[in-house]
Amino acid sequence: MQALWHRIMGSLTPGVRWLLAVWTALYLLAAALATLHLADVRGWLELTGPAFWHGQVWRLLTYALLPASFFDLLGNAIALVLLGSSLEAIWTRRDLLVYCLIVALGAAMVKVALHTSNPVPLLGAGPLMFGLMVACGRVLAQQSIMLAPGFSLTIRQAAILWAAFTLVSMFSRAGLANAIITLSGGAFGWAYLWLREKISQSRVGQSAVSQRISRLEL
Repeated sequence: MQALWHRIMGSLTPGVRWLLAVWTALYLLAAALATLHLADVRGWLELTGPAFWHGQVWRLLTYALLPASFFDLLGNAIALVLLGSSLEAIWTRRDLLVYCLIVALGAAMVKVALHTSNPVPLLGAGPLMFGLMVACGRVLAQQSIMLAPGFSLTIRQAAILWAAFTLVSMFSRAGLANAIITLSGGAFGWAYLWLREKISQSRVGQSAVSQRISRLEL
């Protein structure tokens, strides 16, 4: 059993492993302190419009670090392993964590803009997972997933279907505003990747021009 655990942990990429460790540690800490009636960690970390507008700016990030429930932790952990590991195999740990930071902040800013006085909290990494779906659909677009003999989908097609199901499900359970908040995390992530790609192409173009000029000068 121990060997299996080490094999599983060893197969995880560094950024995914770090996020899983933070989620698990905070969830267990919050559960233990709540059970002992010592502290309300959830109340310190969840994001609400009124709390943010009263200066508690740390909530723009901390909401995404504490799972809302055990099933939230389990579901997001599975999604993170599938999506995050695939991305980090191409990116670096820094790339993955920066992307997650931008997605979480983007969804949080939309949340506090829409719910300036609404005390309903945002907690958990739902917007983050939606952002990772968007990233996989963009970065790994043409890779295929075999669903059944003779039937496959590209990762972009699978990501679109998964994202659509997620949004419809969230809309039916939590309403339009929360669906928009989740969607906004993916929108910020897509915009960041688009901008990063344009900057990279510009640098490559400038480098090519500089090399041509150098050859001409020689």
